[in-house]
Amino acid sequence: MSLRMPLHVHAHVSVYMPLRPTTTLRLPRQFSTKARIGVQHSIAPAIPSRRRSLTSKTSRPHPPPPFSTVSTCPSPTCGCADTPAMPDGLEIDRENPLNGVMAGYAEHVVVCTGKDDWMSKIEDENSGDNLAADLKELFGRGGKYTDPFHHISVINSSFPSSVPPRKEIQSTSVYLLPSFKYVPFLPRVSFDSVKALAKGFLLPEKLHPAHAGLSPVHRDRLTRKEAFQGLLPGVQDVKDILVLICGHGGRDMRCGAMGPVLRDEFEDKLERQGFNVASEAVQIGSLDGNLEIEGSSNDKVARVGLISHIGGHKFAGNVIIYIPPGHTTAGGEKHPLAGYGIWYGRVEPKHVEGIVGETVMGGRVVQDKFRGGIDAHRRILRLAFSTTTRTTSPSARCLRQYSTASQSQSHSRPVKKSRKIPIFITTAILGGTIYYFSSPSKPTLLNSETFIPYTITSREAISPTSFIFTISPHTPNPSLPYLTPSTSSWRYPLWSVEFKQPQVQIARHYTPLPPQSSEDPADGSLRFYVRAIGGGEMSTYLSRLGVGHDVWLRGPHVGFDVTARLGAMDNVVFLAGGTGVVPAMQVAKAVLEKNPDAQVNLLWAVRKREELQRVSSSPVRRPSWWQFWVTNSSEPVELHSQLQDPSPIAKQLRDMKTTYGQRLRIQVAIDEEQTQFREADLQNAVSGAQDRRLLANRSLTGSGCRLHDSALLESTSEFETPAGSDDCKCGHGAGKNLFMVSGPDGFIAHYAGPKRWLGGQQVQGPVGGVAAQLQRRYPKLADDWLVLKL
Repeated sequence: MSLRMPLHVHAHVSVYMPLRPTTTLRLPRQFSTKARIGVQHSIAPAIPSRRRSLTSKTSRPHPPPPFSTVSTCPSPTCGCADTPAMPDGLEIDRENPLNGVMAGYAEHVVVCTGKDDWMSKIEDENSGDNLAADLKELFGRGGKYTDPFHHISVINSSFPSSVPPRKEIQSTSVYLLPSFKYVPFLPRVSFDSVKALAKGFLLPEKLHPAHAGLSPVHRDRLTRKEAFQGLLPGVQDVKDILVLICGHGGRDMRCGAMGPVLRDEFEDKLERQGFNVASEAVQIGSLDGNLEIEGSSNDKVARVGLISHIGGHKFAGNVIIYIPPGHTTAGGEKHPLAGYGIWYGRVEPKHVEGIVGETVMGGRVVQDKFRGGIDAHRRILRLAFSTTTRTTSPSARCLRQYSTASQSQSHSRPVKKSRKIPIFITTAILGGTIYYFSSPSKPTLLNSETFIPYTITSREAISPTSFIFTISPHTPNPSLPYLTPSTSSWRYPLWSVEFKQPQVQIARHYTPLPPQSSEDPADGSLRFYVRAIGGGEMSTYLSRLGVGHDVWLRGPHVGFDVTARLGAMDNVVFLAGGTGVVPAMQVAKAVLEKNPDAQVNLLWAVRKREELQRVSSSPVRRPSWWQFWVTNSSEPVELHSQLQDPSPIAKQLRDMKTTYGQRLRIQVAIDEEQTQFREADLQNAVSGAQDRRLLANRSLTGSGCRLHDSALLESTSEFETPAGSDDCKCGHGAGKNLFMVSGPDGFIAHYAGPKRWLGGQQVQGPVGGVAAQLQRRYPKLADDWLVLKL
């Protein structure tokens, strides 16, 4: 149970232990039954279980506060970033109190992932193969070590993990707070290291008295065993200031927008105060336990990272500052908040300088941003307010609030009621008139700033988990931002829109299917190919919606200008996994319609044949599956224009094949039939394009060119403005062939290397995977081809 005290004039700080699950308040008998019930409902969530005097007198003073406070952040004295705009309909809650709005916990396990954002449920990352999932299996609901009096909170962070001594072994690092321990190496080769972490560091040293009735065996299982600590090498004490900022855009766009901006701001303001702000992975030079974390000696070191959901997204930005136990002030004295974790909410860039100055440097808590905290003894901190300037007892105040809410039981005198009502009516009418004439109407046309309602008008099932649905705008408008006005054709070769999931306040990009020959793009309808993924918040949400339901869109968001990058070259090889075939279809249509000499080789990997053909359960029809396919072997097969019983998505591919003929080649690999695209298949696709047009005398390095420099491309996002006439520095007619990959993260990483996070956005990163192997084997490919990851 959390405590929320009414705000008074003079504030003092008290420390509260986590409360029992229920708290009962006894009231004097002079209250009626109704009044007693009213007071219980009003007070029980807000006041500790102790008696208060009902007479009008000053309450007893609180114990001396464990730390100093300031009422608010001082105004910034230097430049700071602007507060980012929040997504439409996702405003920051600036009304409800912050104090006490945090979940109690005994330990934060901060997992170092090296990523800036994650799926809505972090345990679903990498198909469930991750440390957060392992720990939640042990400490989550129904877990083996679950203890309601010793809650373990597991969060992901953007901090990179330390490199293990054997680099070929995948390992994960964690911070344990407020234990202020750093565990550098948790090998992902067995569950033993996870159990050692749990038994050696996370279980309580002493059980809560409520567990006294458990059997000795059960009590022993829930108690820490120091012997397990020796199984994890290199564990170190943390001596760096840690600033954790919620940036979990995969769960709520408010934190996704605010987190990266606050990270930059904290790094800047900490450096101004003389801190060495470390961003690299923690270096562990020895495993004998004698060396400390690099940079953690007498130097002032701070680390600022983004973290996953901690609750209270509506109070973004959310910040936790952990100050290590041995930290000292500039004068060499022990820091007043040493060993503490301080939670703040509603933090904006303009507040960062003040928080660094007051909390990190001065050891003072900023009251109006304070959500709560934890000390070195794992006691949860709240602000408790005295009533030294008001004489009304809390009980009487709560009683009046209850009576006001229950108007039928109120007997207050209607003082000057005849005046108040006309004034109120006049004010309401005047205010409504002003609003009518001054308030701008909400936009009804698709745009990149606000979410616009569309209605689902049709839905076609492809498989039990995938479907195509069509949506239409509430307000049709032929002047759509993604259309060329003169022809009503698509303006961009590659673009997407965002869908909003209103229940968990997240948004995801989806790429619309190119219009079919029978469709008129000017009517504003859009079609999407979606596959519901287990644990995927957005795809699962969309899969539940039927015809007639509304969805909310924002866009268009323009992707790579593929035609500008292709330039005078003719060849595109596009490797697509699952629904990643949709951007491939966009690119194929744009390239083939613009350049009559262009050729596109589309390699599509699917899980099951039903993504291609409507599969009958009747065994007599099984041979017809192979009637129009080239081979019965385990090699990928070619999609011909005569494909029978195509699924809705395959039908559109078949129609495109009919339209473009030999210029569009489509190969399909079906996972359940043990076919996949191997390095040889990619080599054949690329070398076939090379043979078609000899490029030996047209090698283009693209050095310094935004469109064609592979090195610059590594730090480029897939979302960009359309290329201008002066963007290419390579000269007229220059270009490069394109090798493009689209699909799930693991699919992209396998064939082209993973994307990276840089400056709060996802960028291309270096070429890796199968594509890098081909480049090493055939160096000329790196000069003639650009690798683009979607």
